Amino acid sequence: MTNNELLTIRAVTDAAELGVLREEWNQLLLGSRTGSICLTWEWVYTWWEIFGGPGLERHVLLLRAEDRLVGIAPFVVTTHRERGLLKVRTLRFLGTGEPEWEETASEYLDVIAAGGYEEPVADRVWSHLQTCSRQWDQIVLNDVMGDSLVMRYLKERMLQAGMCPRQVQIGTRYCIDLPSSWEAYLNMLEPGARKRFEYKRRKLEKAGHVEEKDITSPKDLGPAFKELVRLHTMRWVSRGGRGVFVSERFVAFHKKLMLRLLERGMLNIRLLSFDGVAISALYNFRYGGTDYFYQAGFDTEHAAKYSPGVVAHNYAIEDAIRQGMKQYDFMKGGTVSYKSEFACTESPVYDMEMSCCNLRGRLLDWQARLRVIWRLIRRKSYRRQTQADQTSIPAGSGTRRSASKDIL
Repeated sequence: MTNNELLTIRAVTDAAELGVLREEWNQLLLGSRTGSICLTWEWVYTWWEIFGGPGLERHVLLLRAEDRLVGIAPFVVTTHRERGLLKVRTLRFLGTGEPEWEETASEYLDVIAAGGYEEPVADRVWSHLQTCSRQWDQIVLNDVMGDSLVMRYLKERMLQAGMCPRQVQIGTRYCIDLPSSWEAYLNMLEPGARKRFEYKRRKLEKAGHVEEKDITSPKDLGPAFKELVRLHTMRWVSRGGRGVFVSERFVAFHKKLMLRLLERGMLNIRLLSFDGVAISALYNFRYGGTDYFYQAGFDTEHAAKYSPGVVAHNYAIEDAIRQGMKQYDFMKGGTVSYKSEFACTESPVYDMEMSCCNLRGRLLDWQARLRVIWRLIRRKSYRRQTQADQTSIPAGSGTRRSASKDIL
């Protein structure tokens, strides 16, 4: 980009205009460094269709160099009352801000920029946010990676402006860099993990007829979704919970999303059956050379002794290698997780927050500082507890879906 080339920026607030951006949006995302299933048009637009409504205003920024789309900042402004009293306006990423009990847990979010335009796009977005800062009281950018544009550029601009962005690690990304063969992957594992994986797989295969089915047809999608919900709920009920599919909006979001992803070849639902009965369901996505593990369900009543979760992931990883995938991404989990056994690269996932320079912003800033102090106290207490009891498992990021994925 030349110095005299100017980027135009425009905020999209109309749902119909957002709806026609599908091809242009996805083309930009594929050519950017920010590759995430949760930033695809399918994910973002479906989220708005289901969760958009009163108290939410679209603020999607489109940046163009002449007529070419070179940047997207997929924001939304939410309005709520803090503790029922203080009215707070928050600028955040589309796909975040739902009530926790129906949270879709959009992850690896970021500003999208074409290759070579990362810094100019970040500069233009920050300039816009400063100009329009009276429209919100705080900025909350959830689930960003350390190498995101948010962390590399926007945070730096905030500091240069004399502001104090708050960065908190809220989980860990567990991602396998896949080799070219299954045997090469097995060689990546620690000896103990490899031995356990191979033993559990042999044990299941010797005990009866094992069959794995990939869902590729819309007519099979409904029954597969029911199996996913049944097995997921079974696992959580056995632990005294309810699972993530109790929310009508959460279910509606995924039913619509699945159809859209299926037609684009990005859905990867896998059912594992033992003697004709489904004992495992993996709800994965495939995008940009990565197989993303999002959610799962396992038979904890009749097949627990066969470790169906471990075996199902083994089959899924082997198939991802066979299909030429470059990564198998377990997505966000706690700082301690079973996922570490799968030879994952571990990277921190952050929330970044910044309060604006108005009265409400200052009150929110003090509240956030107190929250940080409280987190430090809880973390120290937790460390003392884990030293006393090595069998305890942390709650991960605190989100229901991420916590559920750290149980296998």
